[in-house]
Amino acid sequence: MANQSGHHHHGPWGMEQLKRLQHPDRARIMPPEVVLEHLNAGLGTRVADVGAGLGWLTFPLAVAVGASGRVLAIDPSEDGVSAIRERAAREGLGQIEVFLAPAEDTGLPDNTVDRVVWHTMYHDVSDRPLALREMHRILKPGGRWVIVDWLKEETESGPPLSVRMSAKEVAAEVEGAGFDVVEEWSGGPVTWGLTVEKR
Repeated sequence: MANQSGHHHHGPWGMEQLKRLQHPDRARIMPPEVVLEHLNAGLGTRVADVGAGLGWLTFPLAVAVGASGRVLAIDPSEDGVSAIRERAAREGLGQIEVFLAPAEDTGLPDNTVDRVVWHTMYHDVSDRPLALREMHRILKPGGRWVIVDWLKEETESGPPLSVRMSAKEVAAEVEGAGFDVVEEWSGGPVTWGLTVEKR
């Protein structure tokens, strides 16, 4: 079981941990295309990429929403946020805005985001009820939230089984927080996906 020790931690990740997320294997086991397809963020869309890391989804999303859209890359890690900011500047992607903040308190205004994405971080959020309220607050009514997380079974990499959650468990929590589950889908060999909308 690779990389079990010390995976599960609350709080910002350092550059070493963030770099592991950029591993070439990741695109194979967690294809970003399927996530982007379910997010369905077209030109001009405002998307909050919460727990953005080094911008695994931030950069493909920036292309999808175009210059008229916005990708709000939100992460509690100073290293991650700086890396995204530098790369966005280097690539001339003015549609990416970076926020050093946790999922529980993004600092975004109410009802201003069309889409939210959480990729493999649901199990890792320290105060989930607070974070769920925050997602409900920032999304526009009818706005879509795509959640992807590890399957609740042993996989070669990933967090310990004890902290993983099934799509069903997550669906029950988000439904209790004012979201309707639209669809459950496979995020690839090691993840499930859930598309929900704000009631």
